[in-house]
Amino acid sequence: MPRVFDGITILDFTWGMPGCLATMVLSDFGAEVIKVEPPGGDPFGNSPGAIQWNRGKKSIVLDMKSAIGRENAQHLARQADVVVESFRPGVTQRLGIDYETLSAGRPDLVYCSLTGFGTRGPYAHFKGYEGIVAAKSGRMMMFAGQNRPDGPNYVAVPNASYSAAGALLRGVIAALYVRDRTGQGQKVETSLLQTITSYDLRDWIVWQMTAKDPQTYFEDPSLLRNRTTTGYLAAQTGDGQWIQLANLVERLFHMMLHSLDMDHVYEEPRFQKLPAVLDDDRNALHRIMLERVRGKNVDEWMEMFISPAFNVGAEPYMTSREGMDHPQVVHNGHIVDVEDPRLGRTRQLGPIVTLSETPGGPQGPAPDPGQHTEEILNRLNGRTRTAAHSSLPLPGYPLEGVTVLDLSTIINGPLACSLLAELGARVIRIESPDGDWVRNAWYGLTVHRTMAGSEGLCLNLKSPEGQDILKRLVANADILVHNMRPGAPERTGIGYEQLRQLNPNLVYVYAAGYGSTGPYAHRPSMHPIPGAVCGGALAQLGRDTLVPPERNPTTDEIIELSRKLGRANDGTADQNSSIAISVGMLLGLYARERTGKAQQVEGTLLGGNAYANVEDFFWHEGKPPRLIPDAQGYGLHALYRLYPVRNGWVFLACPFEEEWRALCTTIGRPDLLKDLRFATAQSREEHDDALADELGRVLATRDALEWERLLTAADVACVKVEDRGMYQFYNDDPHVQENGFTTEVESRRLGRFWRHSPILRFSHTQGRVGPGPLKGEHTQAILREMGYSQKVIHDMKERGVVEWEEV
Repeated sequence: MPRVFDGITILDFTWGMPGCLATMVLSDFGAEVIKVEPPGGDPFGNSPGAIQWNRGKKSIVLDMKSAIGRENAQHLARQADVVVESFRPGVTQRLGIDYETLSAGRPDLVYCSLTGFGTRGPYAHFKGYEGIVAAKSGRMMMFAGQNRPDGPNYVAVPNASYSAAGALLRGVIAALYVRDRTGQGQKVETSLLQTITSYDLRDWIVWQMTAKDPQTYFEDPSLLRNRTTTGYLAAQTGDGQWIQLANLVERLFHMMLHSLDMDHVYEEPRFQKLPAVLDDDRNALHRIMLERVRGKNVDEWMEMFISPAFNVGAEPYMTSREGMDHPQVVHNGHIVDVEDPRLGRTRQLGPIVTLSETPGGPQGPAPDPGQHTEEILNRLNGRTRTAAHSSLPLPGYPLEGVTVLDLSTIINGPLACSLLAELGARVIRIESPDGDWVRNAWYGLTVHRTMAGSEGLCLNLKSPEGQDILKRLVANADILVHNMRPGAPERTGIGYEQLRQLNPNLVYVYAAGYGSTGPYAHRPSMHPIPGAVCGGALAQLGRDTLVPPERNPTTDEIIELSRKLGRANDGTADQNSSIAISVGMLLGLYARERTGKAQQVEGTLLGGNAYANVEDFFWHEGKPPRLIPDAQGYGLHALYRLYPVRNGWVFLACPFEEEWRALCTTIGRPDLLKDLRFATAQSREEHDDALADELGRVLATRDALEWERLLTAADVACVKVEDRGMYQFYNDDPHVQENGFTTEVESRRLGRFWRHSPILRFSHTQGRVGPGPLKGEHTQAILREMGYSQKVIHDMKERGVVEWEEV
């Protein structure tokens, strides 16, 4: 079968997870990816995950410090469709591989650039390591209180890197889409500091509204993250295992209590309005639930929960290695075998999404550095690549003219659609007359991220007229997205075969929990489910944190461990899935552009979160164990962790030997270089606690900003940690303003406020942002556009066919 990127050549100058994961996906879907490595290979090539994120590529070694190396790189670029690079600002100009140089005579070249902190401002030349970006941006405060009473907490899942990979993929595909239609390539830019904003759905807007209208928005946003959501509970079973209950929606919540034999609680006045409950009563309810769950072992509970008779969201907590064997993960093909000539059989991630007509999958193992140098250099014959393109006018936005119908709910589907709205797609968000669940949570403010840039239309799809309106919209749409469980789309009238009859060019996207088929397809899935299954939550919890079951922990110990696990399972699983779904939508659209065929696209919460854990979600004989943070949440080891300093915190990142040497010299401790305990990477690992003590004593003598200035001047990655939160960083920091990372928008209800700017910037087209819509805000305008009179529209509102809220 054809693949999406058949015939497309990618020249990959990236190192490490973010760029390499993006180009791995491009390879999986048919692109020829040529990885350019320096003599000695990619510095991150020894990372355990490199065998996965470098798979399917060809490797060429070029010495970019030499004239011949730079000349060969320029020749290769003339024969490529896309160049992807992740150098710090200014480096590509020095090497002669910047966009201006490579696009001269190649107006159709697509050039994607990833930095850590953006191209301008005081942090532009900081090293863009995952922990450095998470610390500087305030992301580590989203786990504050998990393992220590206060202060930042290390983030185990590399969300900044994963989201950057997703952004690069959206940028490449959107730019190719424009190029194929117009003949014009362009430069696409993003940074980890921009992409990580996808993980703050709430605090950025709640803080603004708290300052603007404290009478209405009176809760301290920093306290919201420490409140356990009713229906989400980590509980220990009778055999000492831990299980995640995830039943946010009211009907699921009631079934959960029924399955726990807790129907009697409704007799108590304080529980009569469940799941609505006050904080103290919520804690009392959770104590009862924890005691109930200890009444059976994990297998007994799961046998019950898996049964179709019980509509309960629950999964055991697993490591990534255990999650790879989950029956639905295996069924979906989220894990596939890849034969590696050095390692033998390996088990690696399957394609990021499933496409019915242009499927993806690994094209082979990761290459040795320089394995294809001779083959690639033999191609250099001076010819410039030429490709046939249409000559339509350049659009204002990359996805201008693309219409997306969003029938999904809560977070993963809507946020994916919002990411396409940033690229200029018209997203029509279709909700029931009652509105989406998120409109009733957190003051309804999260819609300004999850639905940002969408148009709001409320339809009663149970009515014939509502169905007729939907069918007319489908007939002219390019993409439709939903996240209903199997069977529900057909009952609602939006099954794939039903809609294909109306519009054979419709790209049909299922943002699934478990999947459309398989042993768990019928089960409900909320964000804590993939957090538990895919290993992220246990990694975030830290080393040696769970009490061994043979110790028979007390109820109070179980309550505290339940709280920690709940905080570790932090609620970013939906965003991880959204990123994968957004990529799937574009893959389907671009495949239609190239082949003329629309198709089904499916992504799952499980698959998106397996990808977010790409550093560990694979297996081979002798694979190193995952690096897990310490039990206090400081970090992975002495040279990659948080340290308290005189007026706050710093995060230090020294993964390479030359950085270790520069660190010791700069802090005035050259003696550490001669200390046999720290002489090699292996000996430093063996004496990690001692090294952390040595560095901790030194770092405690100065202020955070002093260390940041001193060490970054020596090109050692060390930053002052933003220990207030992400809102405070993006609201206050001059670096954000200099790069234009926030944009002011206006909502009919809230007035003016800032939101995060588009994650991607294009040189020849624009991105766009907007607020989330009110419930049904654009219902009347959309219906008028379809030819309905105002009289008919109001009549349909009176009869409950359509709805909108008044302001």
